[in-house]
Amino acid sequence: MREELLSRNVAMSVTVPTRRKRKRSSWTSDEARTFLESARSAQDPMYAVYVLILTIGLRKGEVLGLLWNDVDLSGETLAVNHQLQRVHGKLYHRATKTEESEDSLPLVSLGTAALRWQYAAQERAKRAAGEAWQPGSWVFTTRYGTPIEPRNFSRYFEARCEAAGVPRITVHDARRTCATLLVDLDVHPRVIMRILRHTQISMTMDIYAQASSKATREALRQLGNELDPPEAQLPGDGLEGHH
Repeated sequence: MREELLSRNVAMSVTVPTRRKRKRSSWTSDEARTFLESARSAQDPMYAVYVLILTIGLRKGEVLGLLWNDVDLSGETLAVNHQLQRVHGKLYHRATKTEESEDSLPLVSLGTAALRWQYAAQERAKRAAGEAWQPGSWVFTTRYGTPIEPRNFSRYFEARCEAAGVPRITVHDARRTCATLLVDLDVHPRVIMRILRHTQISMTMDIYAQASSKATREALRQLGNELDPPEAQLPGDGLEGHH
């Protein structure tokens, strides 16, 4: 056609079958609550990671890349500034956004309590490791202070699914569960996009402007209440050490 030897492309009349998309999985609110209760009662060291994925939809790399400087427990907010990824055998801690697009998410009370517990647990781990502890500001670490391998975390997550007796899903599907539960709570789509950051920050600033922080906090409060029954006890309740 480019060389004008043919007047039309006969391949254009061929009907190509539509590729079926793989059906994604997500938990119900009861299944998500069961999962968290299982992790809490077992004092799973990844408990706070699970909470952040299910309540504010953090991606695996984002939650594992969190630094304590990104967390404001007194203000109950969390900034998603970095992500931890292994690429071609190397572990990278990369920025997720520019200074011009800085933003933070409000934490539900369940998330704040889980992070306080995590801080106390990390202080105990530091004392136990002694000189073997590696310096750093990671929120989630191994027993020696080094960052958690993303693939190892996926294995922890799968093992907890089995222990909790809930359907086995991927970590990314757990993030999708957060979106599903927010939809079930009739949260406005713009607020959900604000919470989950479905697109790049620079492309969604107009959405952020329309999703008020008050609406975002109320949506996350509802989700936290849905996943955290009043009688629940945090692992290691009563431990000292607040950030």
